Amino acid sequence: MAARRTPGKNTGDFDEIAGRLMERDFAIIETLARHKIMTAGMLEALFFPSAHSAAARLLTLYEMGVLSRWRNPSSRAYRYVLGWRGQYLHALRTDEKPPTKANAAFKAQQHFLSAHRPHTEGINAFYCRLMRAARFRDDVEVDWQFEPYSAYSGMRSDASVTLTWNDGRQLWFWFWFEHDRGTETLQRLADKVSSYKNHVSNHQYEKAVLLIEVPTAGRLANLLPLATELWDESRLRNTRLSKLTVAASSATQAERTFTRPETFPDPFDDPRWNVLGRDLPVTLGELPEIAEEIANRPIVWDWDPEVGP
Repeated sequence: MAARRTPGKNTGDFDEIAGRLMERDFAIIETLARHKIMTAGMLEALFFPSAHSAAARLLTLYEMGVLSRWRNPSSRAYRYVLGWRGQYLHALRTDEKPPTKANAAFKAQQHFLSAHRPHTEGINAFYCRLMRAARFRDDVEVDWQFEPYSAYSGMRSDASVTLTWNDGRQLWFWFWFEHDRGTETLQRLADKVSSYKNHVSNHQYEKAVLLIEVPTAGRLANLLPLATELWDESRLRNTRLSKLTVAASSATQAERTFTRPETFPDPFDDPRWNVLGRDLPVTLGELPEIAEEIANRPIVWDWDPEVGP
């Protein structure tokens, strides 16, 4: 028989908060401070063994004022953000100035009503798909940094990621992720490939990887030739080819909203990433070797460099 849940109290008593919060609760606070907004399913994938345990604890944190939550009339899924007490506790733990109740309420409501929320949730959904899969397997670790922490030398990505497998494979140090919602033109999306390619060249990176996730298979099919034309330098002679590996895939509506994750394919073993310059889609597990090959492509000469022009 399941233990009876003790409701939370939002009385303003610090002893109530200090006596009931666990390390997992502080991890949830830290996660929402960085990721802004998540559904119960996303938080379950990161921290809980079941939907029941997630629902029970999230309700208690909501009752204590640590979390705030809302849902659209068209969606049954609550969106969770930090409430005033959650923001206050995060400020205490990070040596920042705590917000007022009014400012905290404004920030929480802004996360829920923001026009950028679908984009933020799409990025979070990809993150949770990786993290959920990593929890069920013991051969890969995920280190994820979101946009404010992955802006290097003026280049902003939606995330900067490190994937490390136990057998030594690794995608790291300039491994970027871009989530596309289909709200900008294909040409503008494809132009990002040129921007990243120039960034890699200007900063003389030894290798780099860019993942682009789009919302439909049709948009992916239209993007690939445009992006490949901007990435491909094989027609240029006497030049060192780009060290940037670019791979694109499409995500289903369920994957973008993190609905029924138990039905998702394993994101590390699913051959869905279309690498520019290659014919067949590959898995994330195959990308380290492919990125190494692309980074070490030789200069294309018009003449034999050992003999001369």
